Amino acid sequence: MRIEYGDINKPTGNAIIFWIIRGNNRLLKDAEIIASNIVISPLQFNNETLMVNFPPVLLESRERLFQIAEKDNVDLIRGGEIFVPDDITDFNIFYKAQIEKYNGIIQEYLLAYKKKKVKTNSQSLPQLINLAGEIMENVRRLVKKRGGQELINIKIVKLQEIQEDLNNEMKGFDLSKIIHYLDRKDNAVDSLVDLYKRKFIAIFLEDYEKAGVLNREINKIEGSLPK
Repeated sequence: MRIEYGDINKPTGNAIIFWIIRGNNRLLKDAEIIASNIVISPLQFNNETLMVNFPPVLLESRERLFQIAEKDNVDLIRGGEIFVPDDITDFNIFYKAQIEKYNGIIQEYLLAYKKKKVKTNSQSLPQLINLAGEIMENVRRLVKKRGGQELINIKIVKLQEIQEDLNNEMKGFDLSKIIHYLDRKDNAVDSLVDLYKRKFIAIFLEDYEKAGVLNREINKIEGSLPK
């Protein structure tokens, strides 16, 4: 397995497997890349890992593919080259014929993801969310009591470690933003802490509509604070 963007030791669970197109088939005009997205769920069903495999899409260039990977923090796995004969008229049927090799890459990635989970985190996602909330509230109390900055810094470092574990488990836990504001004296930061806690719970429960509403409130407050 050849990862061209991302870290094989810390796979995100969200990956794009891509192939370089060779041939002049009219169905693939102006396309350089065939790419398919796989997403591994941080949840399990009957001790089995859940995963979604999306249909393949065509992209005009490698540059466009890397833009997507950088923007959304997606692992990129190169599958190699794929020659599409001129007489192929149904691309989906042709693609399915390549699935044996594709499944092998998926299994390698899934194994790397499972190894990472064992190494990085012994706490469950709800435990991490609760711990992050407790530490944020603790820092706010220290700020109001004018507690030692050294202790505040230690707790912020712990939050940064939790952020990495959260991101390894599931997307959407942007602790880095609240960390930026956490040790400020503005009372509005207290509201931010509450909103972030509620947003994280909504994401965990997959209530993305509520998470979106909370995120808009977060952006409004953050926009009013000095950078």
